Amino acid sequence: MLAALRLAVVFPLVTTLLAAQPGRADEACTDGPVTPTHRIEAALPPPAGTVRPAIALEGLRPAAESAVIVVLDGVVLPARAGKAARAAYSDVMAGLQGTPAAFVASAEAPDRRGRRHGVVRLEGGDSLGERLLAAGAGLADVSFAPCATRFLAAEARARAEKRGIWRQSRIWTNLNAAATGLPDFVLGRGRVASIGRSGRTTYINFGGNFRTDATVRLREAMTSALVAAGQPPESLSGRVIEVRGWANRRDGLDMELESPQALRLADAASDLRTD
Repeated sequence: MLAALRLAVVFPLVTTLLAAQPGRADEACTDGPVTPTHRIEAALPPPAGTVRPAIALEGLRPAAESAVIVVLDGVVLPARAGKAARAAYSDVMAGLQGTPAAFVASAEAPDRRGRRHGVVRLEGGDSLGERLLAAGAGLADVSFAPCATRFLAAEARARAEKRGIWRQSRIWTNLNAAATGLPDFVLGRGRVASIGRSGRTTYINFGGNFRTDATVRLREAMTSALVAAGQPPESLSGRVIEVRGWANRRDGLDMELESPQALRLADAASDLRTD
């Protein structure tokens, strides 16, 4: 045994029932009963840096993989996470050790380290990812589309009640200031200075110096999705918004928005809080 360890655009959920064996990504966040395939053995201690949580599962039946290390899709534990977030992570995992669960793989083959990627469903109908996010033990990564809506809802509960990671202010990246520590998964907040276009790309600019200031890029399909959702990019100019995703440094902070759910209008009242 290994050593222990508000809201955006809502899209319809897939309603396919989860199979007993490791399934497909589109089955990862459906409602309904699950047939356990594994037992949660332990959480692997997260290394330094921004990571996706990894856990050890033990198979319950001969048809299931006897033992597997699973990297959880749709959940990110940032390097900036403080003690409250890491304590919440440890508490959730300690409480679930030995719990029967169903593993739903998002890829057929293991990664180069032999780990599987996917979602771990619990008998109560929710998932391990939802439990972690509801406890404030990480952030939702909406690039994993099958669970984005449910994961954001779980995260919002923790945010509203200031649990775990939401007790700290340093989780935020100020998009109107110079960013450090890139590339990384960023939860950013800032006032939009302007909206620009070049070819099929729309740019959300957070300053007037394109060589140093943060920029969020939207491909044509993403711009169309925002328009369809009633939030055209032009309407964002002068507004304070929140964005999330993996950001790089290209002069200033550079992020490509992967989903309309990765963008949120910020409330007038800040919910930032220090550790």
